[in-house]
Amino acid sequence: MKSFIALFLAVFLIFSFTPPIYALDSSTSNSTLPIVHGEGAYLIDVLSGQTLFMKNPDELLAPASTTKIMTGLLAIERGNLQDIVTASSTMLNNKLVYGTMIYLEPGEKMPLQDLLYGTLLKNSANDAAVAIAEYIGGDIPHFVEMMNQRAHEIGADQTHFSNPSGLTEKEHVTTAHDLALIARVAYQNPVFAQYVRTKSTTISRSKENVPKLLVNENKLLWRDSSVDGIKTGYTAAAQNCLVASVTKDGRQLIGVILKSPGREIYTDMENLFDYGFTQYKSEVYKPAGTAISSITVNNQSVDLILDRPLYITQKQGEPQQTLDLKVSVLGASVLTSVEEGQEVAQVEVLEGNKHLDTFPLKASRTVQPETPKLTLSSFYKPWYIALIVIGSLIIVLFNRNRNSSRYWRRRTRLSKQRKSSYLQDK
Repeated sequence: MKSFIALFLAVFLIFSFTPPIYALDSSTSNSTLPIVHGEGAYLIDVLSGQTLFMKNPDELLAPASTTKIMTGLLAIERGNLQDIVTASSTMLNNKLVYGTMIYLEPGEKMPLQDLLYGTLLKNSANDAAVAIAEYIGGDIPHFVEMMNQRAHEIGADQTHFSNPSGLTEKEHVTTAHDLALIARVAYQNPVFAQYVRTKSTTISRSKENVPKLLVNENKLLWRDSSVDGIKTGYTAAAQNCLVASVTKDGRQLIGVILKSPGREIYTDMENLFDYGFTQYKSEVYKPAGTAISSITVNNQSVDLILDRPLYITQKQGEPQQTLDLKVSVLGASVLTSVEEGQEVAQVEVLEGNKHLDTFPLKASRTVQPETPKLTLSSFYKPWYIALIVIGSLIIVLFNRNRNSSRYWRRRTRLSKQRKSSYLQDK
């Protein structure tokens, strides 16, 4: 009896165990899911913004140098890449600047574009990231505020940055989900995309015996021609971190793996990509030019149209899902005129309660402002009253002058008559 109970408990424990992997479809067999050794993971389809795989997506983890995705994005969005940046004395502060470096010295000048290569390539130079932060933000604390504000704008609300480089700090955390959102927005910037797909480049420096050849540390970029970025990271606390992008057959996927114990992180990422391409497909949900809604301008209907296609990603062999589209008009709710192609609204794309993307909506045609009509009520307007008053004054003055002229003509005639009578009497 005891052995039977022991066997029953063993079987129960085996089948009641749930691994910390979350699939989008509960009917999917775990045997089809990729094995990821990292603590957190996320796979996202860039065109649709939809999630294909996740593991502990909201667990707070250290991002290490994947932090520099945000640092690089802000450098591109807020700076001029041709500007010359002068390294400050902060380069000597070994509490803020240590680890991987390109060995900047105080007073050394370098174009922002080269500092950005140093930040995103060459095993991600921490001194280059600090130099960028001080140049763009004025100082590191203000730049960190900018990082957190931009993360909030993107929707990465669980992320909190404490420095621009990714060095370990207690409050410097993100999640696999947030990092995927940040990477997706960053990669949609073509300048950022060009940087992170660069395998190697050489920068000019006046000093000797300092790094000039900068090499991308992302092993997948060298191993697979379809991989096109984006950033590696490592600290003792964060362990191995990788954010990678792959583009194939018209689709782009971005994967995130955080806190992976070893070099298997690259194999795990390849497995994630293979899963995304073989198990899911993307197709156009609403083509460019589709009227999503309409507005009324001067009693005329104007369609609100997409200027680029809206995509949907779904499991292979399953019927097409539906997405919720929430339209909101920009600015004034009542328009008096509109130009064809003018952006007048936006549509939020939702998968259930989950925000996927926001698309601009443009007017399908031009409607001119209505010509004012003169009505009885118009006379009550102040400027009409002023015209009436001025007109009345003119009439009064005219009549006054007219009466005055009659008076003097009459008086002249009477004077002449009196003079004539006087001469006759003589």
